[in-house]
Amino acid sequence: MIMNILVYGAGVIGSVYATRLQEAGYTVSLLARGKRAVSLRAQGVVLEKASTGQRTTTQVSVVEHLAPTDSYDVVIVTVRLDQLTSILPDLAANHQIPIVLFMLSNPAGMQRLEMLEAHRVVIGFPSVNGTQQGDVIRYMIAPRPASMTLGEPDGRVTPRIRQLATIFKKAGFSVGLNSDMQAWLKTHALLDLGVLAAVVMTKGTSAQLGRTRKNVVMMVKAINEGLLALQAQDIPIMPFSMKVLFLWMPRWLVVMLFQSLLQTPTAAPGIDNQFDSDNHLNTGVLKERHEMAREMMAQLQTSPLATPTLSRLIEFLEMPTEAGRV
Repeated sequence: MIMNILVYGAGVIGSVYATRLQEAGYTVSLLARGKRAVSLRAQGVVLEKASTGQRTTTQVSVVEHLAPTDSYDVVIVTVRLDQLTSILPDLAANHQIPIVLFMLSNPAGMQRLEMLEAHRVVIGFPSVNGTQQGDVIRYMIAPRPASMTLGEPDGRVTPRIRQLATIFKKAGFSVGLNSDMQAWLKTHALLDLGVLAAVVMTKGTSAQLGRTRKNVVMMVKAINEGLLALQAQDIPIMPFSMKVLFLWMPRWLVVMLFQSLLQTPTAAPGIDNQFDSDNHLNTGVLKERHEMAREMMAQLQTSPLATPTLSRLIEFLEMPTEAGRV
């Protein structure tokens, strides 16, 4: 039975999961380093719910390293993609932990995780986003159907994946299981990169993108190209709703739906909180999206179908931060 949990990474996602899991009755340790570790020990995890402004403070056990002999039932990895390479050696050196759950954007899937024994790995994606403002984590949890998603690398529904789902549900999260998380992560990366690049191209907010039809048309066309290129490589489009939306529905209708969606209050925080107060992409977000774009375009280069519109759109994420939104 899973009771002793290490959350590896004390940013927005890790802080929210560590707090919620501890409140649900599990023994939780949160791995943080430097100033963040000092702050957490002194003040606890300070969360602010974006929708209400309500603040809570929770004391969580803080550790600064994962030793080869440390024993936990599961480690939940919540670092950014660009930080993943630096922490994999520590995870690989520890053979005491039977389950390593990766909760991050990782379009390369298991290729990035070859250092670990495959039987220890579970792949997931969080439903939490937000910003860190000083010591305060301002967060939101995506409403249904955008639940957190879990899956075994081989697609089986195993007892441990069911137990992990139960643990997160007990902590108040909506959880979905997916039979091909590696394909799911690639599909999600395309959507994420396409929308964010289109906002940067617009030099405004998500709502301003929604009001700029030609940019939404380009965004939808770019994502369509990417999905068709993946499909040509025999990579399933996950979830099925993405296939319906971008490959089956008329483009004019998809454009109209996105124009409407991007101007709703629920869409703005998940996109716009990735920009700082000067309307530039957050440095951490920019680093992660560069890494995601590099991996995604490397994948698509091996497809028999070209992605010229997507390539042009992704170039906006390669611009220096100061050349971002104005």
